[in-house]
Amino acid sequence: MVKDISTEQRILEAARRVFMKKGMAGARMQEIADEAGINKALLHYYFRSKDKLFEHILMEVVGRIATSLKSMMELDIPIIQRLCFFVEIYVDVLMENRYLPLFVLTEINQNPERFASMIREHIVVNMQDFIVQLEDEIEQGKINPVHPLHLVSSVLGMIIFPFAAFPLIEEAMGDNFAPLARNFLNQRKEVVKEFVINALTPKNHDK
Repeated sequence: MVKDISTEQRILEAARRVFMKKGMAGARMQEIADEAGINKALLHYYFRSKDKLFEHILMEVVGRIATSLKSMMELDIPIIQRLCFFVEIYVDVLMENRYLPLFVLTEINQNPERFASMIREHIVVNMQDFIVQLEDEIEQGKINPVHPLHLVSSVLGMIIFPFAAFPLIEEAMGDNFAPLARNFLNQRKEVVKEFVINALTPKNHDK
């Protein structure tokens, strides 16, 4: 049997939905097969085990984040511009994949070791470069003093939380709220970038 790309994609989309709701521990291969509209034998043909399927999905999640960070670090630009560039990319990723925040949060809660190992491999190196530049610009007086972890936590929180809460708010408020909520999510780029600029720009900085 030759593997069909459309079938594989359907399996991955179904797996994302199931894993997002139940995490690795709670998901069942039969449930994923039912969600994809195929039989369990075909699911095992494409992905031999639940662990292999979950690893594929998780690597996709980490890969998207790592790619954003890598793109940001390759640019020779000041830290404020670098962060604004990251905000642009990350919001775009979440707009296209709104399942990501809940998926990541579920995995962090249920199996932090697995996710932490991937973070160390794909993201920590880029973060170290970011911290070096941040501390250098603070020392030169180009930006306000700020703890790197507080800065990163604030920016990520401002981006991620609205997307993580969106399904709950949309369900609670009903269909009439959907257009307003989507418009709210579309505005996150400018809101978060404005926060970055205001938080880091010294008051005596010439505009």
